Formats: sequence, C-alpha cells, structure tokens
Amino acid sequence: MASVDEAETNKAFAEEHGASFPILSDADRTVSTAYGVLSERGFANRWTFFIDPNGVIARVDREVDARTAGADLVEHLEALGVPPAED
Repeated sequence: MASVDEAETNKAFAEEHGASFPILSDADRTVSTAYGVLSERGFANRWTFFIDPNGVIARVDREVDARTAGADLVEHLEALGVPPAED
C-alpha cells in the first residue's frame, strides 16, 4: 500500500486501523507518477497492481472499492493462479 501522505501520517493511519503491514510514503509523488495513478488534484487514485514474481504487472484493478477490497484482492489473486498463503 502506498499513500501520498507523509510517513508519520501513514504510520498513525496504520496504527489507528490495525494494519499489519507498512504503508509506503510517496510524499514527493514519484511512485504515483511512475505508475500513472496521480490525479490532477494531487491525490493518488486507489488502484491495485498485481506484480508477478518477475516484476511484470500482471493485472491492474482500477475500480477498487474500499468496502470489498479484501475479497476482491483474493478473487483477483485466485484468477491469476496465485496459491493461497499457508498459515
């Protein structure tokens, strides 16, 4: 996950929402620009990039809905043939 917010803001957001992963700070918008997700207003569009083991973008979900993002993510990974993680 990446955000155009400062690292401190991302850390607070992650702690508030109990995220178990780090959130990349792209405050200078370099990554957002490189991936073509930066909107005219300076915010990053909420897209999901599925990158294969060779570093190739295998799929892009441009219609991410925060309410269903987790289930949608699993569905896309299954469609790409990614095996489920072992517990």
